[in-house]
Amino acid sequence: MLFTLRENQARLKWTHRAPTEVNDWTHFMAAWCRAGQVRPVITLGDEGEVLAHQGGLELRSVFQPIYAAATLAPVAFEALIRAQTLNGAQTVRPDLLFANVASEADGVLLDRLCRLLHLLNFERQSPGAQSLYLNLSANHLQALHQGQHGEFLTAMHALCPVETKRIILEITEAQFDDRDKLSSIVSAFKERGYRVAIDDFGARHSNFDRLWALTPDIVKIDRELLLQADSNPRVRRVLPKVVEIIHDLNATVVCEGIETLSQFQLALSAGIDLVQGFLFAKPRRELQAASTAILREV
Repeated sequence: MLFTLRENQARLKWTHRAPTEVNDWTHFMAAWCRAGQVRPVITLGDEGEVLAHQGGLELRSVFQPIYAAATLAPVAFEALIRAQTLNGAQTVRPDLLFANVASEADGVLLDRLCRLLHLLNFERQSPGAQSLYLNLSANHLQALHQGQHGEFLTAMHALCPVETKRIILEITEAQFDDRDKLSSIVSAFKERGYRVAIDDFGARHSNFDRLWALTPDIVKIDRELLLQADSNPRVRRVLPKVVEIIHDLNATVVCEGIETLSQFQLALSAGIDLVQGFLFAKPRRELQAASTAILREV
């Protein structure tokens, strides 16, 4: 394993003190760096937006709303990372951002930096009721020892005390071959008070046996399943049964990637609980609700 059980003692000071300056965010991340790693710099942009500079790139948060399917009331936001060169000349796709890290340790640091950035930007705008979905890198999760999962998240609360029950950790279970290890990781997060969402269910080798073992709070249906149901009557008949089985596990079902009215109506008819997609809103820096024009259409 890359990360040993012996943790940097400098991190402990953040557990029992409140931050007073912007520089505290940079110092906090420095305490989680390993020897030789380039330390991120966190700063403030326009209107209080929190930005990070790392490896010649500027990182910022954007948020896409997640709505109650029946009412289209925004109940949560998924945080996504956006990166561009410091001079603004080039944008880096999120998948390439993580694919191009030099080492596993740098990938872990980047994953943590993104989560801190998202939490700070969410907290400064959030009215206090809606939830935040945070994506977790499968590579990062597998680089840690048992007992370490959730340590960084817990430490972040000293900087940004958002209630744990409002934070939903999104994991793509299809990226794990070891079901027992994934189940242990999910349990560790839930024991710390976080809710867990399984992303892209229905992709690759996803199956209900894995869901029963993981007992997630939320399941996000793979977009491809919705697209197939939109064009294939046989898949359309199956989708409500998939939703029913997930509900039997006491999990909430989210349908993401909705771009058309017909897809939204299909999700409604299948019994989906929550919806997300460009039909309602694209990711933006500001927390947002659905446009009034879209609300009138649907």
